Amino acid sequence: MKRILIYILFGVFPVAYASAQNVVVRAEVDSMMMWIGQQTGLHIEVTCDPGQDIAFPVYRDTIIKGLEIIPPVTTDTQYVNNGQRMTVTRNYTVTCFDSALMYIAPIPVYVDSVEYLSNRLALAFMTYDIPEGEEKQIFGPKDNLRAPVMFYEIKGFLLFWILAIIAISVAIYLFKRYSDDKPIIRRVKIEPKVPAHIRAISEIEELRQAGGPHSEDSKRYYTQLTDILREYINDRFGFNATEMTSYEILERLEESQDKDSLNELRDLLSTSDMVKFAKFKPMLNENDRNLVTAMEFVNETKIEVPEEELQPKEQETIVEEKRSKGARMALFVAGTAVAVAGTAFFVLAILRLYYLFF
Repeated sequence: MKRILIYILFGVFPVAYASAQNVVVRAEVDSMMMWIGQQTGLHIEVTCDPGQDIAFPVYRDTIIKGLEIIPPVTTDTQYVNNGQRMTVTRNYTVTCFDSALMYIAPIPVYVDSVEYLSNRLALAFMTYDIPEGEEKQIFGPKDNLRAPVMFYEIKGFLLFWILAIIAISVAIYLFKRYSDDKPIIRRVKIEPKVPAHIRAISEIEELRQAGGPHSEDSKRYYTQLTDILREYINDRFGFNATEMTSYEILERLEESQDKDSLNELRDLLSTSDMVKFAKFKPMLNENDRNLVTAMEFVNETKIEVPEEELQPKEQETIVEEKRSKGARMALFVAGTAVAVAGTAFFVLAILRLYYLFF
């Protein structure tokens, strides 16, 4: 113990100032005696004129053998005497893991490329005195406890994993489409066209059920009834009856129909023109009779359609004979981009899993 105290007294109290040209270099420690494993601060202080270039010694991980440096290493600068002097301090945190009395020789510092030496230092690291026979009472470090994994910790991994699976699946599909250059065939279900007489009879029946013959608005009723007949004549006889007058329609129908069979239709169209243009008010029984006349005209002039032609049919349609070069290039570029994205998501998922368990 006396030897330790002598080293400490010689190492600290006779502080040696390296001084030349107003440059002072001093070294000091926060504590001179410590237990092994404890930490203390070691400071190298340089006082000089402002603007001078200071170069501290470069240490890797030890000051001297056994005296280890614990990062970080910091540097502080202060100005004194109204900025006429500058004090720069390099701060180290050191420790030792073995009992020892350490002597630190004067530390060289370069100021404007001139070497200056600090004072000497001495540190003592002491070990614990363990009574004989009680060594087993000291236990080593315990293993780290493994906390349970919570959902919020793995949701990032699950998200990236799902995105990776989706992206890779889409990429495989796009590359398969790119390599498969077969014609695209689509099955189309074709609904048969409703025959003109069925459509006309259905619309006349709807007009009757809606109370058209008994409506107070005769003009609206006859307009709807004659429009149904004009559409039927247009589809059945092949001329544009919707853009023709009643006289023109009858004149065209006489070319293919018996004139006597058109008498009732002529009366219907005449009554309709009088209602629409002359504000004629027909009787209710006359409205009913004209509705029956329209129905009979459709039934007498209809063309029967075989039952099989009224059934829906399926047929194959070739939408595209062969993909264009641009379309194939677009599939390749899209597949590559999605594959890269999927790979990135997969890597991120693996990294999340690694950080979670390792």
